[in-house]
Amino acid sequence: MISEFKIPLHRFDLNLLPADARQIGSEPFKMAVTMHFAAEYAASGQSAIVTVDDKEIGVMTFPRNADALDMIMPMLKEGKLSEAVPYLEALNKSEPGNAAVLYNLGLCYSELGQYDEAIIRLKRAVQLDPGHAHAWVGIGNAYHRMRKPEQALEAFGQAVRVNPKDGHTQRNMGGMLVAMKRPAEGVPHLRQALALLPDDPHSIYGLALALSDVGKDEDEAEADALFQRVITEHPTSPMVEQAEKARTRLAHKRLAEGAVGGLRLDVVAYLTDALKTFDKVGPAKMRTIAVEVAMLGQSGLDINDPAQKYHLKNLPGDFSGLHLLSIMYAAFQKIDPSADLGADFSAEYAVAIKAAAGR
Repeated sequence: MISEFKIPLHRFDLNLLPADARQIGSEPFKMAVTMHFAAEYAASGQSAIVTVDDKEIGVMTFPRNADALDMIMPMLKEGKLSEAVPYLEALNKSEPGNAAVLYNLGLCYSELGQYDEAIIRLKRAVQLDPGHAHAWVGIGNAYHRMRKPEQALEAFGQAVRVNPKDGHTQRNMGGMLVAMKRPAEGVPHLRQALALLPDDPHSIYGLALALSDVGKDEDEAEADALFQRVITEHPTSPMVEQAEKARTRLAHKRLAEGAVGGLRLDVVAYLTDALKTFDKVGPAKMRTIAVEVAMLGQSGLDINDPAQKYHLKNLPGDFSGLHLLSIMYAAFQKIDPSADLGADFSAEYAVAIKAAAGR
């Protein structure tokens, strides 16, 4: 059983310590306090990790046969990093050759924004255990957060060399290369990461982003499918919104590539037809149609596949995704021209206005 308590320094009885170790804050004081509690709990078959700072003494006790690091790990899992650091530092003093302690201590410092302290501990961990791939990843992440991409890439590269079969090392290496505008180099690492972590949303999204940045037609098609995987397979992931925006960017790029003389003639036709329809049905009906299209769009409109058809309750007919986007664009130009619909059909709209007016 684990127990933890703290004692303010002013309430600790200094008479429990040797006379030459009663100067609060001194190293002899800290050592004597540690030895006092360790001896006290050893008598009852327990171990103790003791921390001493300028305000209080912290004591964590646990069964003697238990692993000390295992006793601290629940604090890390609960996100109590600041509380865990003193215990990890105390454990590091008693077990200076324990790479696992240094690794967890380094990660804590990194998450707390103390990157120099993190790198010191993590580099000591890989000195003790050169094959500790995740410690190399930790070094890379700390350098990345310090905006030192070259050092981060070097550390991620070492992690991959140490353990190329670890999906997380491959994912971090690939992601760093993408961040450094080297997506073609990142793709192989991200493919390997996805092969090792087939259901990992970070690997799926990372590979999709790299492929979209490479920019070839076949790469963009694969990227779009991967972004869709993030959306459908991991709907609660914070990356869903980014994936949706990325799909929209790809779709608009393909729209622009299909323009003739700078205009999408099909979009001009859809806008013209929409404007004529709105003149017939009036402003109220127009708003109803616009809202229905917007609601349908929240579930995703495929604007690149003309064979995919959608239906509206308030407007008869079969509509492609691009047709519906054009209808919504025309409506919002009348309702709220400042609304960002994710598509710029301003040139097509200018032509459509004249066409609808018979000019």
